[in-house]
Amino acid sequence: MGERYKVATKETKDVLLGKYGQTVKPFNPEVIDKVLGEDKKNAITCRYADLLEPELDKIEAEMKQWKQQDEDVLSYALFPQVATEFFKYREAQQTKVDASIADTENGAYPV
Repeated sequence: MGERYKVATKETKDVLLGKYGQTVKPFNPEVIDKVLGEDKKNAITCRYADLLEPELDKIEAEMKQWKQQDEDVLSYALFPQVATEFFKYREAQQTKVDASIADTENGAYPV
């Protein structure tokens, strides 16, 4: 038979570490030891949001080439891959140049 709590998801470990905040009831210390092992020393005892670095300025600098309005920064912060594809599509619609097939080396831009 299998051993209980031997395999745990990343989310389960995050809950036990306190990344989602405090739970109503504390967990069984034996379960915490079994699931986290040595990682339990990294458990969060304060409010998790206090540990986060203010990233909005960093995100805005990262995506400045695509920003046309403030909402673009929020879209990029929440969904970076999807937002980037949307920004490329939006730019192609506005400039009438499809960058995915453009030959920027030779300056050929099909419409």
